[in-house]
Amino acid sequence: MEITKINVLGITLLLISFISISQEKPKNPFGSISSKTGLIITDDATRMLIHNSSGDRAHTYVQQISTWDRQQNTKDISTATEWVAKKAKEFGLQNVVIEKFVADGKTEYFGKSSDPFWIAKKGELWAKTPYEFKITSYADLPMSLATNSYSTKATAELIDIGAGISDIDYQDKELKGNIVLTSSNPYRVIRKAIWEKGAIGIISYYSIPYWDKPNRLEGDFPDQVGWSGMPMNEEKEKQSFAFMISQRKAKELQEVLRTNKKVTLFADIETEHRNGELNVLSGVIPGSKYPNEEIVVTAHIDHYKPGANDNASGSSVSLEMVRTLQYLINTNQIERPLRTIRFLWLPEFTGTEAWFSRHTKDGKKRILNLNMDMLGADLTKTNSSFDISLTPDWNASFINAFSMSLVDFLNTYNNSRYPKRKDFHIISVNGTRNHVNVHNKPYTRGSDHQIFNDFGIPGIAFGTWPDNFYHSSEDTPDKVDPTQLHRVTFSGLASILMTAYTDSPQLQSIVDLVELYGLKRLQYDEFKAKKDILLADKSTIIDNAYFAEKTVKSGYERERNALKSCLIFSQGIDDKNIIQQKIALYNEKEKLTIAQLKLSTKKKANSFGLTSVKRKVLPKEKDASLLIPQRLVGKELVTYYAALSSIKDPKSINYKEIQQGINSILSELREREVGELRIYDFQNTIVSYTNGKRSLVDIRDAMYAEYGIEIPISIIQDLFEVFIQGGAIHYK
Repeated sequence: MEITKINVLGITLLLISFISISQEKPKNPFGSISSKTGLIITDDATRMLIHNSSGDRAHTYVQQISTWDRQQNTKDISTATEWVAKKAKEFGLQNVVIEKFVADGKTEYFGKSSDPFWIAKKGELWAKTPYEFKITSYADLPMSLATNSYSTKATAELIDIGAGISDIDYQDKELKGNIVLTSSNPYRVIRKAIWEKGAIGIISYYSIPYWDKPNRLEGDFPDQVGWSGMPMNEEKEKQSFAFMISQRKAKELQEVLRTNKKVTLFADIETEHRNGELNVLSGVIPGSKYPNEEIVVTAHIDHYKPGANDNASGSSVSLEMVRTLQYLINTNQIERPLRTIRFLWLPEFTGTEAWFSRHTKDGKKRILNLNMDMLGADLTKTNSSFDISLTPDWNASFINAFSMSLVDFLNTYNNSRYPKRKDFHIISVNGTRNHVNVHNKPYTRGSDHQIFNDFGIPGIAFGTWPDNFYHSSEDTPDKVDPTQLHRVTFSGLASILMTAYTDSPQLQSIVDLVELYGLKRLQYDEFKAKKDILLADKSTIIDNAYFAEKTVKSGYERERNALKSCLIFSQGIDDKNIIQQKIALYNEKEKLTIAQLKLSTKKKANSFGLTSVKRKVLPKEKDASLLIPQRLVGKELVTYYAALSSIKDPKSINYKEIQQGINSILSELREREVGELRIYDFQNTIVSYTNGKRSLVDIRDAMYAEYGIEIPISIIQDLFEVFIQGGAIHYK
């Protein structure tokens, strides 16, 4: 083929152009607040993140990871972790290492131990009479065999016990030596059906956890197989098994049973429990100026097979974030980050707790956690919403303003199928054009960010919720949308850039953004407070007035602390003065708002013929105001039930009163349509307000400000007594 002089010239010019671009000084992507995006990264950086990241690549990773059964204590999770490690190294992540932590049921990490490994070699369930057919098997669907099922080879009769919760479910039924069919989670029936009545195993068509009941009910998806497990037990007579089947399959069995009166089953299971190791994959993009300051990105890689959205998606988004950042750095489009970015792929909760047990004293200052959990759901197929959670009010941070600005940006440019601005439109080649409709949500527990927050490190969570296929056999890659993966990848990358590249000269922009969105949140606090006053009657005005004022004060305290969190970016007295000036303005605004609230209260009280709304301090409240709880070092992650189990004399605490009180509070919140994830793990949520400064009364008031409900001080005191006797907390 003849090469003309023009072609040679063109190639030469192209090479010169490429060389000149590659030799350009890389840019710091941080910028002042953009008039177009509202973000504090440059518009060029925003475009770079969008058009160099790929939801399609992330979806390919999801497809691969979801081929492994990654339940926390099984062998395939190691295979998945090793695959991610290989890809991370390929993409340029440094110091990639898989750390090992003992999982033997005895070794404790912050007062909690990790179970030994459960290895399933075989698990089959057959009907033998009235005719032979296979019902399910571990080989076909690993999650059909409940975790921790024990080995057995048995022929038994099928007994339908319905829910298996009440005595009537067991009336006139011989369970001894037989297998029960139930609609309940195996955990709910094992005590009565197996330990008391002598059944040898369970077949369950449970599929929907209680916290997902507002989103789907039994019958909505009849072919879903739910995910569950069995308790490990050293007592041979209490060792049993459970198979999980769909509602449709259960109906088939019930019809065979109704027609033939008797169905004989054969269960063939081979499993073992043995000591193993938790694998925590870690790698970094080192910081150039502040290498000991770390932004930590977490994604739990464990889950049943397929577990596509939960949580192959989070693991894949983290991997795509690594690839994109390293590509932009290696091609000199952005400079190296000032702060270190650490990526962790780990078993949920247990892996994070184990990692902290080794790294709390390694000399690193961890300033932020971005948690990636359930990110890629197709918003239409799954009836879902893209959410970015905020930190709890007691752990206020600059990251909340960053998150709120991201939400505004995404909703501006990604709620049209064909927006005019294509540069800020985030879609993938093989993805949908769904509207993003992203929201900021108040703090919820239930994933690894809660552990960072419990250590005082601000942690936010990116996620899609609800999900019609959550914790079921239908959580498959076809329900995961490359476009949604792309949008979350961008969101995580933008959060990193806004934090990792910030230095003292940019402090003013950070503070301005934190103030801007702080004022937005304070407006809502004032709205809640005034609503409390407006809706009060004569019997409630005194209490409502008290808590309305506490709501406003808590809001201002939160925003002052958010401004103080910006000190991480400061280097001198001038920087501190910038923050102090904003705080002084907040102080003046707070005084004015409280004064206006008092006027509204007085007017409302006068309408009832009341001359005073001063709240009477009860003796129990006075005592509680003097009790200031403090976490003991090394016990920061001890939970309510862990503390409860370590109390030598259970009669010394008011367990029933605590349970009844908490259940009453939760019932009231559910009546208000508060989401289950918001109130999940509520006992530990209350205790998370412990900081060595707040009294029990302060904690009650702060809980009201954040959750809008008064928790009786007696319940709070009883709850803390569990932690005190459990050796996790003491009073100062």
